[in-house]
Amino acid sequence: MPKCRRPRAFTLVELLVVIGVIALLIGILVPAIGKTLDRSRELASAVNLRSIGQIFEIYTGNARGMYPAPIPGRMYPSYIPDIAVSMAHWHAATDWPGLFADTHPWWEYERLYLAPGAERILEGPVITLPKPSFDYSSSFLGHPGLWAPDRDIDIDQIPRFERSVTQSMVRYPASKVLMWDIEMPYLRRPLERDDRGNLRERTPMLFADQHVANHIPAEATQGITNPAPTAARLHENIHNTPHGVHGRDY
Repeated sequence: MPKCRRPRAFTLVELLVVIGVIALLIGILVPAIGKTLDRSRELASAVNLRSIGQIFEIYTGNARGMYPAPIPGRMYPSYIPDIAVSMAHWHAATDWPGLFADTHPWWEYERLYLAPGAERILEGPVITLPKPSFDYSSSFLGHPGLWAPDRDIDIDQIPRFERSVTQSMVRYPASKVLMWDIEMPYLRRPLERDDRGNLRERTPMLFADQHVANHIPAEATQGITNPAPTAARLHENIHNTPHGVHGRDY
């Protein structure tokens, strides 16, 4: 009769080696997978920007080439149906979805207005629209003379500079940023900023000619302080490009 062989079991040392190899592989793969996921979400943010750019193109096409800006005295649809609210001129840089509330309301286009991973928890009697993940450059909300390096503007003169600009006024559309991702929630870490509040991160940007590319806002042309007392972004780059839409950001 042949002898019965007992099945050979792993020794404790072998088991520990296997566990160590698995842990090493996990340590190598998890960061790589995380970076790949972050990259895919970054690309999704760029796609959102490109789609928003198409909404802007539709608007300017229907407005004889004028970029969107609040109309004084006009009431805009809010988050609550049948309730309208006013919009301060410069706040359109951060509240711009309200300008499209009639055709592209927040409650239908929320996933487009937010970068991947961003969430807005609405509690209580919310009236105003939540903030989007993307900033609309203030340069498109004021006459270029407001950001002239040699300007001499009295505060009483500022209201006449607070107006929309036209596409024909943008001298370098491939170098002037229209909108960019300021939230970048897919990085899942605190964002680095300089002392002026500019991101030190490479972020997706939509340019006036509709192309999308990644750049660092802190490396854009240094902004000139907006003298308007109600400016939403006082001196950040891109919002306050020297010469406004006549200038270049990159």
